[in-house]
Amino acid sequence: MQCFPGLSGGEPNRHAAGLTGNTVVHLHGGLTPASYDGWAENLFAPGQPAAFHYPMDQRAALLWYHDHVMGVTKFDVYAGLAGLWIVRDERERKLGLPEGPPFEVPLLLQDRNFDLDEEGGLTGRLVHKTDPDVMEAFAPFTVVNGKVWPLLEVEPRTYRFRVINGSNARTYRLVLFGDEAPQLERISQIGTDHGLLRAPTALPPDGLLLASAERADLLVDFSGLAPGTELTLLNTASAPFDGAPFPAEDAENAADTDGLLPYPQVMRFRVEAGPPSSWSVPAELASDYEPPSDDALASAPRRAIALVERELEDGPNMLTMRELATAEDDAGGALVTINDGESSTRHRVAAAHFEDATTFFPMLGQYEVWQLINLTDDTHPIHLHLDPFQVLARHPISHEIPEGGVEDRALTATITLERDPSDALSHAIDDNERGLKDTVRVNPKEIVEIAVRFTTYSGRYMYHCHILEHEDRDMMRPFVTMPAELMPFMG
Repeated sequence: MQCFPGLSGGEPNRHAAGLTGNTVVHLHGGLTPASYDGWAENLFAPGQPAAFHYPMDQRAALLWYHDHVMGVTKFDVYAGLAGLWIVRDERERKLGLPEGPPFEVPLLLQDRNFDLDEEGGLTGRLVHKTDPDVMEAFAPFTVVNGKVWPLLEVEPRTYRFRVINGSNARTYRLVLFGDEAPQLERISQIGTDHGLLRAPTALPPDGLLLASAERADLLVDFSGLAPGTELTLLNTASAPFDGAPFPAEDAENAADTDGLLPYPQVMRFRVEAGPPSSWSVPAELASDYEPPSDDALASAPRRAIALVERELEDGPNMLTMRELATAEDDAGGALVTINDGESSTRHRVAAAHFEDATTFFPMLGQYEVWQLINLTDDTHPIHLHLDPFQVLARHPISHEIPEGGVEDRALTATITLERDPSDALSHAIDDNERGLKDTVRVNPKEIVEIAVRFTTYSGRYMYHCHILEHEDRDMMRPFVTMPAELMPFMG
């Protein structure tokens, strides 16, 4: 019943009703000093003043700010404590891209549910509803900039859309549809989470994938369309999302209540009469970053994080991130073995919960390679605070976890870098993922490798799954960035 309006017979949570409005702001994607980053436990009570300083010494990009209070981020963001934050710079401005209204349009996508009155009509009262045995909320209606299924009238020319998935948990796979066929060829993607790509790229053939917190900077060409032409933006991603493909040609038939997607509709565009105008996309957009060199990666520290799900008898399952450390040769007990061809490495769990001791101390200015190992059945969008990263690889894996292998603080698993026979995913890096990112989708049966280099501030930050119900339920860990001169003293 989760993806239908109303309470569906459920009882309101008395603890949620008793919340008084504690909050702490996180500027997502911001290069922000640690004291202003929105640490989840640095909450402010109602009426308590706070002044945060955001230097904005970073490249142009669409960021967003939202609440980050420990345990109730899912409620606070869902209730409206989130907004968009666009950073400009002269490098981007020289390209002559549409800037500001009416031809640059931010699109904040969220899913929302509403209560019903006695006659079954929508009241507009927000409902955050989950099934008793799961923690995620997948609401039935898509709202864009706060409005359910809006209509945007456009001229026959090129528009710039700054798109962000601000939903708690829902992944969107967006398909522009008109004249009974996909219209993806009208779209060029020019930017991602942290701004412009090096060159424009076409969208993946199935549509634009955006998990929670991911952003896309798009140019959409409406030129050549007759007045009155309507195009519909549709979502084809079922929930919980597991990376499964869906053909763009069938987007109008994506409705699937079993997949918690009763309404694929996102919004409509209607072409109005006006002077036609097309805009040629520059072949080069940005040259201020490049992939890390082989030499930089050869000496980079490696970190491994396993995403696991532990079954509980008295509530929804617990999802956590297990930081792994190399096990000693004579180590026994619960171990994680990773097989890669002829070589094998063994690991033990070094940390399992948010409050466990910090084990990650990246050194400023040095590349690191993080391996995100998904041992669950769902796709998880993993977000790192502070500096952006680049996606290096997606490796298919098979894995075995024995009965009882996922314990509160221990993990027993065998992971092999090979495709599982039941795995139908491509595990390819999409071209629009090759920019600077701060959130990456990690699909089931997959290891995602990212290269990150923290360059700006030292201090205590976080990384976590950006499914808000997951981060609130302990799928979050701290890290501390350190200046090089302090590293000799870190035993």
